[in-house]
Amino acid sequence: MWLSESNVKINKVSKPFIISAVVFVFAGSIIGSIWMMSLLGAEHFVFVHNSFSLHKTFQVDGFLTLLIMGIGYMIVPRFRNVQLSSSGLAYLSFTLIILSIVISTISAFSHETLLLPSNFVQFLGVSIFAGIMIWTLRIHPRLLRTADYFIGLSVVVLLFVSLFHVILAAAEIAEPSGDIGSGNGNIMSEVQMLMLFAVLMIFGVEYKTLPSFLGFIKPRRKLAMVSFGLGITSVILGISSMLYSEFLLAETFNVVLLGSVITFGRAVYIFGGFDNREILRVLQDERKARYSYIVRHLRLAFLFLFASIIMAAAFNIFGTFVLYDLAVHYAAIGFLGITIALYLPLMLPPITGRIVHFTKFNSLPLFLIIAALAIRTLGDIMMTSLQLDSINSASYAFMTSGWLVVAALFAFVTMIHRSMKQEEAINEL
Repeated sequence: MWLSESNVKINKVSKPFIISAVVFVFAGSIIGSIWMMSLLGAEHFVFVHNSFSLHKTFQVDGFLTLLIMGIGYMIVPRFRNVQLSSSGLAYLSFTLIILSIVISTISAFSHETLLLPSNFVQFLGVSIFAGIMIWTLRIHPRLLRTADYFIGLSVVVLLFVSLFHVILAAAEIAEPSGDIGSGNGNIMSEVQMLMLFAVLMIFGVEYKTLPSFLGFIKPRRKLAMVSFGLGITSVILGISSMLYSEFLLAETFNVVLLGSVITFGRAVYIFGGFDNREILRVLQDERKARYSYIVRHLRLAFLFLFASIIMAAAFNIFGTFVLYDLAVHYAAIGFLGITIALYLPLMLPPITGRIVHFTKFNSLPLFLIIAALAIRTLGDIMMTSLQLDSINSASYAFMTSGWLVVAALFAFVTMIHRSMKQEEAINEL
């Protein structure tokens, strides 16, 4: 049976995480867009320049961390058909993450450095989340245990990155260097590790769900285990690269990470590898719309992830801003953004109690995201090749790119809202 308003089991714990994540991604995207305008010469927006740290805080801590925690609290217990072990602790972890963001925001607009208390409070929140996830993962699921390996590794990476930032902030206070919040390792690897925990969590969720979404096929476990092994290796290399700025270390990290992504894609049939002609022939209406939506977003997301890792590897060789900028945004917007746009409509019914109808979707949000990244790429290339340092057409391309992402967010939220109509019952598939 297809989900109906009457049989959707609402998950109240995840709701504040998801709502807050959406609010923070809007705020972070707007701040980033305005800051880019000030950086490129739009004089009326210079006031935002000193608060750019909020862009990272809102996007990584506010959006990505809260969203992944909300997904974890909802998905991992559901994989085992059990209740969350402690709703109270889950809410406490939410409160701590919000408090850490509040402290970071105060620090951005004050003369005091509050990086250590902010990072420590965040670490406490992440530790609670990690504890609940590990406690839940001890329960053996009925099917596809391999998904737990990716989820567990994701939790470990998130916990390490949070602890790393606490140690870094404490070391900065003990021996100020004027370069707050940056370690001695490879800067690209640090950014990649900030996002890797989300990538691994997504892999765990996809391994469990994609086979049924794409046609009730069994994932290739051997390939998935190869991907997981490469994933562990890439985490070790990434952590090492965060600590030591060695070219070979950073490049090996990217090569191994790319291998993990490619083998995972093959394991769960992201780019085909099975005959789905019969599936496409019998699908109609809502089911067909959902199938097409999943396949389209899934393949585009992984293409951007491939491109991001290649750009990161190229940055370690050439060291140009264009490669760094594209590596970060291809991963953050191209892969994570599009993947979240894929899964959020599938996860909203248990959170809101209302059904999302894919037949009422359109391609505008996805088009705006692709346009934003295409324009950003063009602007990067123009500014690098022409060596332009004043406000010009390339600068305007950069400015347009940021606001297109904001427009995509508005279009996506509007599309989701319009597709959630109250109905007493939905016909059987």
